Amino acid sequence: MGKGGLQVISGAEETRQRLLRRLLTNPGDYIWQPEYGVGLQSMVGEVVIPSVMQAAIRVQVLKDPGVDPGHAVDVTVSAGADGICLCHISYVDADTGQQQTLDFSA
Repeated sequence: MGKGGLQVISGAEETRQRLLRRLLTNPGDYIWQPEYGVGLQSMVGEVVIPSVMQAAIRVQVLKDPGVDPGHAVDVTVSAGADGICLCHISYVDADTGQQQTLDFSA
């Protein structure tokens, strides 16, 4: 890949990037899909109720075509050091049947 070019991705990495976009997009931001997104960045500085956040994340992850809906999605939200919110998501890739994980903090 040359300077300034774009790289096309596919497979598990494409699903991971779609999931991150879905988790960071505020509900209602997509005019034609008002139910799309969790809006995690808008929760920064708010009191986090892990069970509520986990449920919202789980629902949105299962809507992605790269996630196998026949398998459970495991979501864990916990408090890290200095008030950082840690999130661990485990799901099964729809194409390969392989377990995948997505970890991030906010």
